[in-house]
Formats: sequence, C-alpha cells, structure tokens
Amino acid sequence: MNVLIFGGTGFVGRNLTKELLENGYQVYIVTRNAQRTAGTLAGGVGVIEWDNVSPLASLKNLAQIEAVINLAGESIGNRRWTPSVKEEIIASRLRTTSAIATAINEGVLQPEVLINASAVGYYGPRGDEEITESEEPGKDFLAQVCQKWEEEAYKVQDSSTRVVTPRLGVVLGNEGALNRMALPFKFYLGGPLGTGEQWLSWIHSQDLVSMIRFIIEHPELSGPINAVAPNPAKMRDFSKTLGKVLNKPSWFPVPEILLKIALGQMAEMLLHGQRAVPKQMRQAGFAYRYGNLQEALANALL
Repeated sequence: MNVLIFGGTGFVGRNLTKELLENGYQVYIVTRNAQRTAGTLAGGVGVIEWDNVSPLASLKNLAQIEAVINLAGESIGNRRWTPSVKEEIIASRLRTTSAIATAINEGVLQPEVLINASAVGYYGPRGDEEITESEEPGKDFLAQVCQKWEEEAYKVQDSSTRVVTPRLGVVLGNEGALNRMALPFKFYLGGPLGTGEQWLSWIHSQDLVSMIRFIIEHPELSGPINAVAPNPAKMRDFSKTLGKVLNKPSWFPVPEILLKIALGQMAEMLLHGQRAVPKQMRQAGFAYRYGNLQEALANALL
C-alpha cells in the first residue's frame, strides 16, 4: 500500500515510517524542504515538497496514494501560550487538514483511509471519570483545538474514504515529552506535578505506530479512537514509577502555583488530565506490546 504522511519528519512520524517500511509499505513524506528532508530519511522513502499553502492539486503522483496520515501541527509544549502561539497551534493544524479534506473531496487524493491525529485533550479535565470515545468534548483551550482539528477532518465527504481520528495520549519514547519529564529526576529533583492526583493517559511509541498500521489494515475501524495504553496512571504513580526506572527518588513535587508562574495557561495541560481508555482498540483485538507502565518506561528510556 502507498502511504502519504504529513508531519512525517517528527518523532512519531519517523517511527511510523520505519514500522510501515518493515511491513512492506511504500511511504511518501510531505515536507517543505525536499532536499534537506531526503538526507534524513531511510532508503526507499519518497519525498514530496509542499509549501503548506498551495492546493494539493498542484502536486503530482497523488492518485496512487491509498492511505493518508496527518500528524502535522505546531507543538503545544515548546512555548508559553501567548495569544499568537495559541493562534498558530490551531491554524497549523487546520491548514493542513483542510487542504487534505479539500483534495479528497475534489478527487485529487482518493485514499481508502485518512488517519488524522488528535489528542485525549479533546475531553478536557475530567477528574477520575473513565473516558471512552463516545464522551463529549471539553471546553478548555486544548479541547477546542482538538475539536476543531477533528471537525476539519470529518469534512471529507467521499464515502470511499473512511476517516479515523486517533486521540493520542502522552507518547513514551526516547524523544519528546518523556525526555523533558525525566530530566529533573536525573538531578534528584523529580516528583509529581501539582497534586499528583490528575490522570495521565500514555502510550509507548512502538504501540502507537503499530496501532496506526492496525487501523490501516482494519477497515471496520473508523471515527475517534483513544490511542492510549489500557492502564492510565495518576501523575503521582507515573512519577513514582519513572523514578524507580531511573533509580532516582520521586520526592520533589512541583506546586501548582510555580507551574502557573513558569508556564502560564500551558500549565493547565499538566495539572488536569484524562483517564482515557482504548475501548475501540480493545474491541478490535489490538495487542499491546507495552501495556505495563514500568516496562514501557524502561524500554522507552533505553
């Protein structure tokens, strides 16, 4: 199968490309700078240059694409959420998704499936409530981002293209959020954020890319899917387990007030979580390699 990936040069995208290549897929990566990107990719990966502004109809060789995966979007955790940063977080997601939906509706792209990333932030702060895919969206900033992102993907009107919006939890791997979470522990300053009572929905990077391939290969799956491990953890327990894996203490909780001073509104995504469970994937029979948090952390931090 020919797969087109937007956002394929990031942490998840690179791991997904490797997973697909190893399982016989032909992968094409969409990038703004084809020459620079080509030198960083595995052999056999096609590179398609797009300025993220022009209609996708301006590109060639899209008719052969059978699956489209969209992971593109400005990072939500790299900068303080000023009004301009929040605007770019939303706009960067909607621009690409809108272009993809338009291309499918106009027949420029004719994939069997569009897998458009979202996040468990869709649900907003929910306390101890166990959340499946049928729950309503929250009302905070991240929930609004995810809701608008998904709505754009579901503008695809071609009945021959199924649309799936995997709502990602925190991805555990040797890059990304886990590295930043582990850093204080290495200086004996590790501990839970805020009260530690908030839930953290997580997934090992290998399970995530296997899940995306599983979705491609199982046409009965559509709509929102919680892309999380079956055992979410409270922040307190996550921090304790992380300290155990690193052989460092988890005794230095970061007060809520300090997080808000340092991060502003961005602190909300760390202080309030979701207890999301993967009902759809469990019903479909997906087998997790890393369902246990300690095993997942130990492998991710190798």
